[in-house]
Amino acid sequence: MNLLPKGSAINNDTVALEAGRKRGSIKKSRHAALIEAIEQAAQAVGQNVLSPTQRVEKAKSKTKAVKSDYEQLKEDYEILLEKCNSLLLENFELKQKTHLIQMRF
Repeated sequence: MNLLPKGSAINNDTVALEAGRKRGSIKKSRHAALIEAIEQAAQAVGQNVLSPTQRVEKAKSKTKAVKSDYEQLKEDYEILLEKCNSLLLENFELKQKTHLIQMRF
């Protein structure tokens, strides 16, 4: 028997680990009643037990959100890079002017 930290997700793998088995050892073909009980327990404590299709859709949604965030960060980066380059050019030009003024005196 292996106790997992309090608050661990209630799912087939954590139940198997706590029973001293390996992850994935609880199979629907052999333990249908146990899997149903695990799903009911997870729902009872408010954990969402998602179907594989729901998991894929959730992952796609997260991926889309991350890509959107990435694109926004990329745009912001390009804008900041342009500003930085503009300031560098302006700084260079001002140094050139002050250097010319110093040479005259």
